[in-house]
Amino acid sequence: MRAALAAVIAFIFGLNGLIAHWHPERFPEELPRAFEATRGFVGGTRDLVLVGFGLRRLAADLAMLDLLIYYGSPDETAGDWDHASGFGRDTNMYRDLLPMTKRMIGLDPFFRHGVLYGAGALAFNEGRFQQAVEILKSALKRDPDYWPYSLNLSAIAYKKTRDFPEIIRFLETVYPLPECPTMLKNILANTYIKTGQINKAAAIFEWMASDAPEADYRELARSRLEMMRRR
Repeated sequence: MRAALAAVIAFIFGLNGLIAHWHPERFPEELPRAFEATRGFVGGTRDLVLVGFGLRRLAADLAMLDLLIYYGSPDETAGDWDHASGFGRDTNMYRDLLPMTKRMIGLDPFFRHGVLYGAGALAFNEGRFQQAVEILKSALKRDPDYWPYSLNLSAIAYKKTRDFPEIIRFLETVYPLPECPTMLKNILANTYIKTGQINKAAAIFEWMASDAPEADYRELARSRLEMMRRR
């Protein structure tokens, strides 16, 4: 029994040592940061095992779960997020968001939802436009027929210029897609508010409040609807 346990421990440590020198084909320089932000070499060992068995999509799904946990947790280094965000500038928070996004799509380069989520968070939430463009352009080279990547690149360009009508036009095209993250729908609703289209914003928030897959977005939508009713 002890011999078997020792063999398992040796195998795990062997994988941990191997992962220190092994990287998926894409974005290898980002992996140490991504692992450090989640579970160290444990996450790397998991990636290695799953990829070894040909389970790239499962590895990417779990990597996205790591990203969602990381991005949904308070950033201890952050100051006042509301003050820092929303002005088209870098919030200087969640610095591991880029490496964790690259890790995820490095495991499955055709993970479209992951690309859109990571790029959307970088551009529209954190003001890190160039990093988002990097992700989208790389994805577009691999998957040139998937037009939402080009659409999001255009939306980012207009976001930087604060051209709200154009932002709305692009986001309204992305909105009906099954791959469209709730985050982008929330951005569209808030842009509607900024342009005085309250009814359209309320319709999105009502959908989010009842059907958004993320509990935090459901709660956010209910709060926004309550605020809108008080006006």
